[in-house]
Amino acid sequence: MGSKSSRTNSFARWRRDDRGAAAVEFAFVAPVLFFSVLSLLEIGMMGMMISQLDNAVIEVARRIRTGQDTAPTSSVAFEDQVCAALHGVGGACRDRLTISVRRFDSFSNANDVASNPPDGQFDLGGPGDIMVVKVDYKWPLTTPFLATAFHRDGPMDVTLGARTAFKNEPYQ
Repeated sequence: MGSKSSRTNSFARWRRDDRGAAAVEFAFVAPVLFFSVLSLLEIGMMGMMISQLDNAVIEVARRIRTGQDTAPTSSVAFEDQVCAALHGVGGACRDRLTISVRRFDSFSNANDVASNPPDGQFDLGGPGDIMVVKVDYKWPLTTPFLATAFHRDGPMDVTLGARTAFKNEPYQ
């Protein structure tokens, strides 16, 4: 009988022992905590990328609107200028971009297609033409939760878009 009561006493002591409880609790909470911090960082980076994309499109579209000599004359040149204005995106920028620069007769016609995805067309237009510039950029996600939370384009991509409409100035 003595051995049974000593086993019962050691089991009771083991159940009351709370050394290491904080480490075990942290092991349960840590993955969620780290994942949340990484998701917040990625959302911040995506917000900065959206702002950078908007500014790049406005900058390149201004060259078209004002008829500058540095205005892009082809879709490849347009993509190059947008990628040059996007700082820190790396060499895969052109592979991730889809653009469209189109001329329209009226702003109401332009408004009808402004929300459609870019189709790769490039029409520089002329003085006084109404233009719509559309750019989509596929941003690669690193946190899987964000891939399911946002509209996904691929297994781990989200599409960031920038649009601008304007009337070319009467340059010449």
